[in-house]
Amino acid sequence: MEALPAVNLINQSPAAPTAPPPRRLWALPVFQKLFVGDAAARVGYQVTLFLLPLLVVTRLHGSGSQAGLVSGSQFVPVLLFSLGAGVLADRAPTRRLILAGTLARGAALGALGLMCALTGVTFWALLATAFVVGTGSVVYDVGYQAGIPSLLRPEELTRGNALLQSSNSVSQMAGPALAGVLVQQVGLPLSLTLATALFVGAFAAFWLLPLEQGLASDDTGAGSRGGAGGRATAGRGRSALAGLRFTLGCRPLRDLCVQSGLFNLHEEAFLTAFLVYGVRAAHLTAGTIGLLIGFGSIGTLLGSAAAGRLADRRHAGRSLVVGLVGASAGFLIGPLLSSHVPTIPLYGTAFLLNGFALGQYNVYAVSMRQAIPPKRFLGSATAGYRLVSLGLAPVGSLLGGWLADRLTAGSALYVIAVSMTVTSLLILASPIRRIRRVEDASALGGRHHDDDSD
Repeated sequence: MEALPAVNLINQSPAAPTAPPPRRLWALPVFQKLFVGDAAARVGYQVTLFLLPLLVVTRLHGSGSQAGLVSGSQFVPVLLFSLGAGVLADRAPTRRLILAGTLARGAALGALGLMCALTGVTFWALLATAFVVGTGSVVYDVGYQAGIPSLLRPEELTRGNALLQSSNSVSQMAGPALAGVLVQQVGLPLSLTLATALFVGAFAAFWLLPLEQGLASDDTGAGSRGGAGGRATAGRGRSALAGLRFTLGCRPLRDLCVQSGLFNLHEEAFLTAFLVYGVRAAHLTAGTIGLLIGFGSIGTLLGSAAAGRLADRRHAGRSLVVGLVGASAGFLIGPLLSSHVPTIPLYGTAFLLNGFALGQYNVYAVSMRQAIPPKRFLGSATAGYRLVSLGLAPVGSLLGGWLADRLTAGSALYVIAVSMTVTSLLILASPIRRIRRVEDASALGGRHHDDDSD
């Protein structure tokens, strides 16, 4: 395995003698439309992500394993369709992928709402809806993540992702709380109607993007990938395995991918077990459980904002490492102190600390993930990364439900949190902690691609 050249990672000077003047990201019309549409889509998705397994426990009185199965079904399409979606992201305008993913999710929820109003909810209907929503999310997320570097310069990725992660944090905070309150107050059909309406609103915002341009070009001439030119330079690296091979062959990207996968496995296990714990052990209402989980996103919002504001002054690699370990350890305080502190303030604090650290990790991890791959097959590299990093999420959902059934839900939370903290420490051995600036990471992608023999 090649050692990373220190000159590319520490105190590297820009190649160009003068840097272009910084831009106000909010002044880019395409960025504005992308931000608004993504905010609506993510709130709708977070409502759905929390709502479907919650209904298994509260309406169908199903087991923890059944709740984990429904939750995990939303991530199974990551394993099945990520690489294919990555190839599409390299060949088709990313706007079309975003529209297709948004439409599929809204239509699935609308159909479930109609079915529930006419015949009532069933386990198999929830399972099928979860799978369709997950499929739409794969298409949407690959197109969305592949499009962001086309809007922003490498030095703008951290600031731009901080803004987008802040929006994501708000949706993570509002989604579960909104889902819990709606199910309690207005019932299932209206809850699904609202989630559908959010996807319709997102679709309308994305539709306003220029049809012939996608995300590769904007009104100000900021973009560089996509359109006929981007597809004409496709050449090699277009196979479904190209992105996966690049991801696994580039040490910093591979380390990020593996760590994100392990984190997602544990996080889904923890959230599934906490859902069972909240309902059956702590006797919390659906609204309270949603508020507690959503409260953690306040921390993510603050962490993302801090990372974006201090991006130029902080060491990117070290900040990423501290964020990952801190996010894992934040969950650990809940089960450790559960016999001494009341459930609501204890887990509110645990989710808050987890969210703050996770917000910082996500900003740097996403920015490096976008900076490292060569642009000409960024979509397939993004898909390969997501295949590995999110592929373990359904396993985590099933594992969390299984542990809650076999152990007590509280014991399951403790086991999961300890394992999560221990595995996060593996990042300390990665050379990614030496990357001082996100824009320095882009040299790694070019060097790896030159050495690649595919």
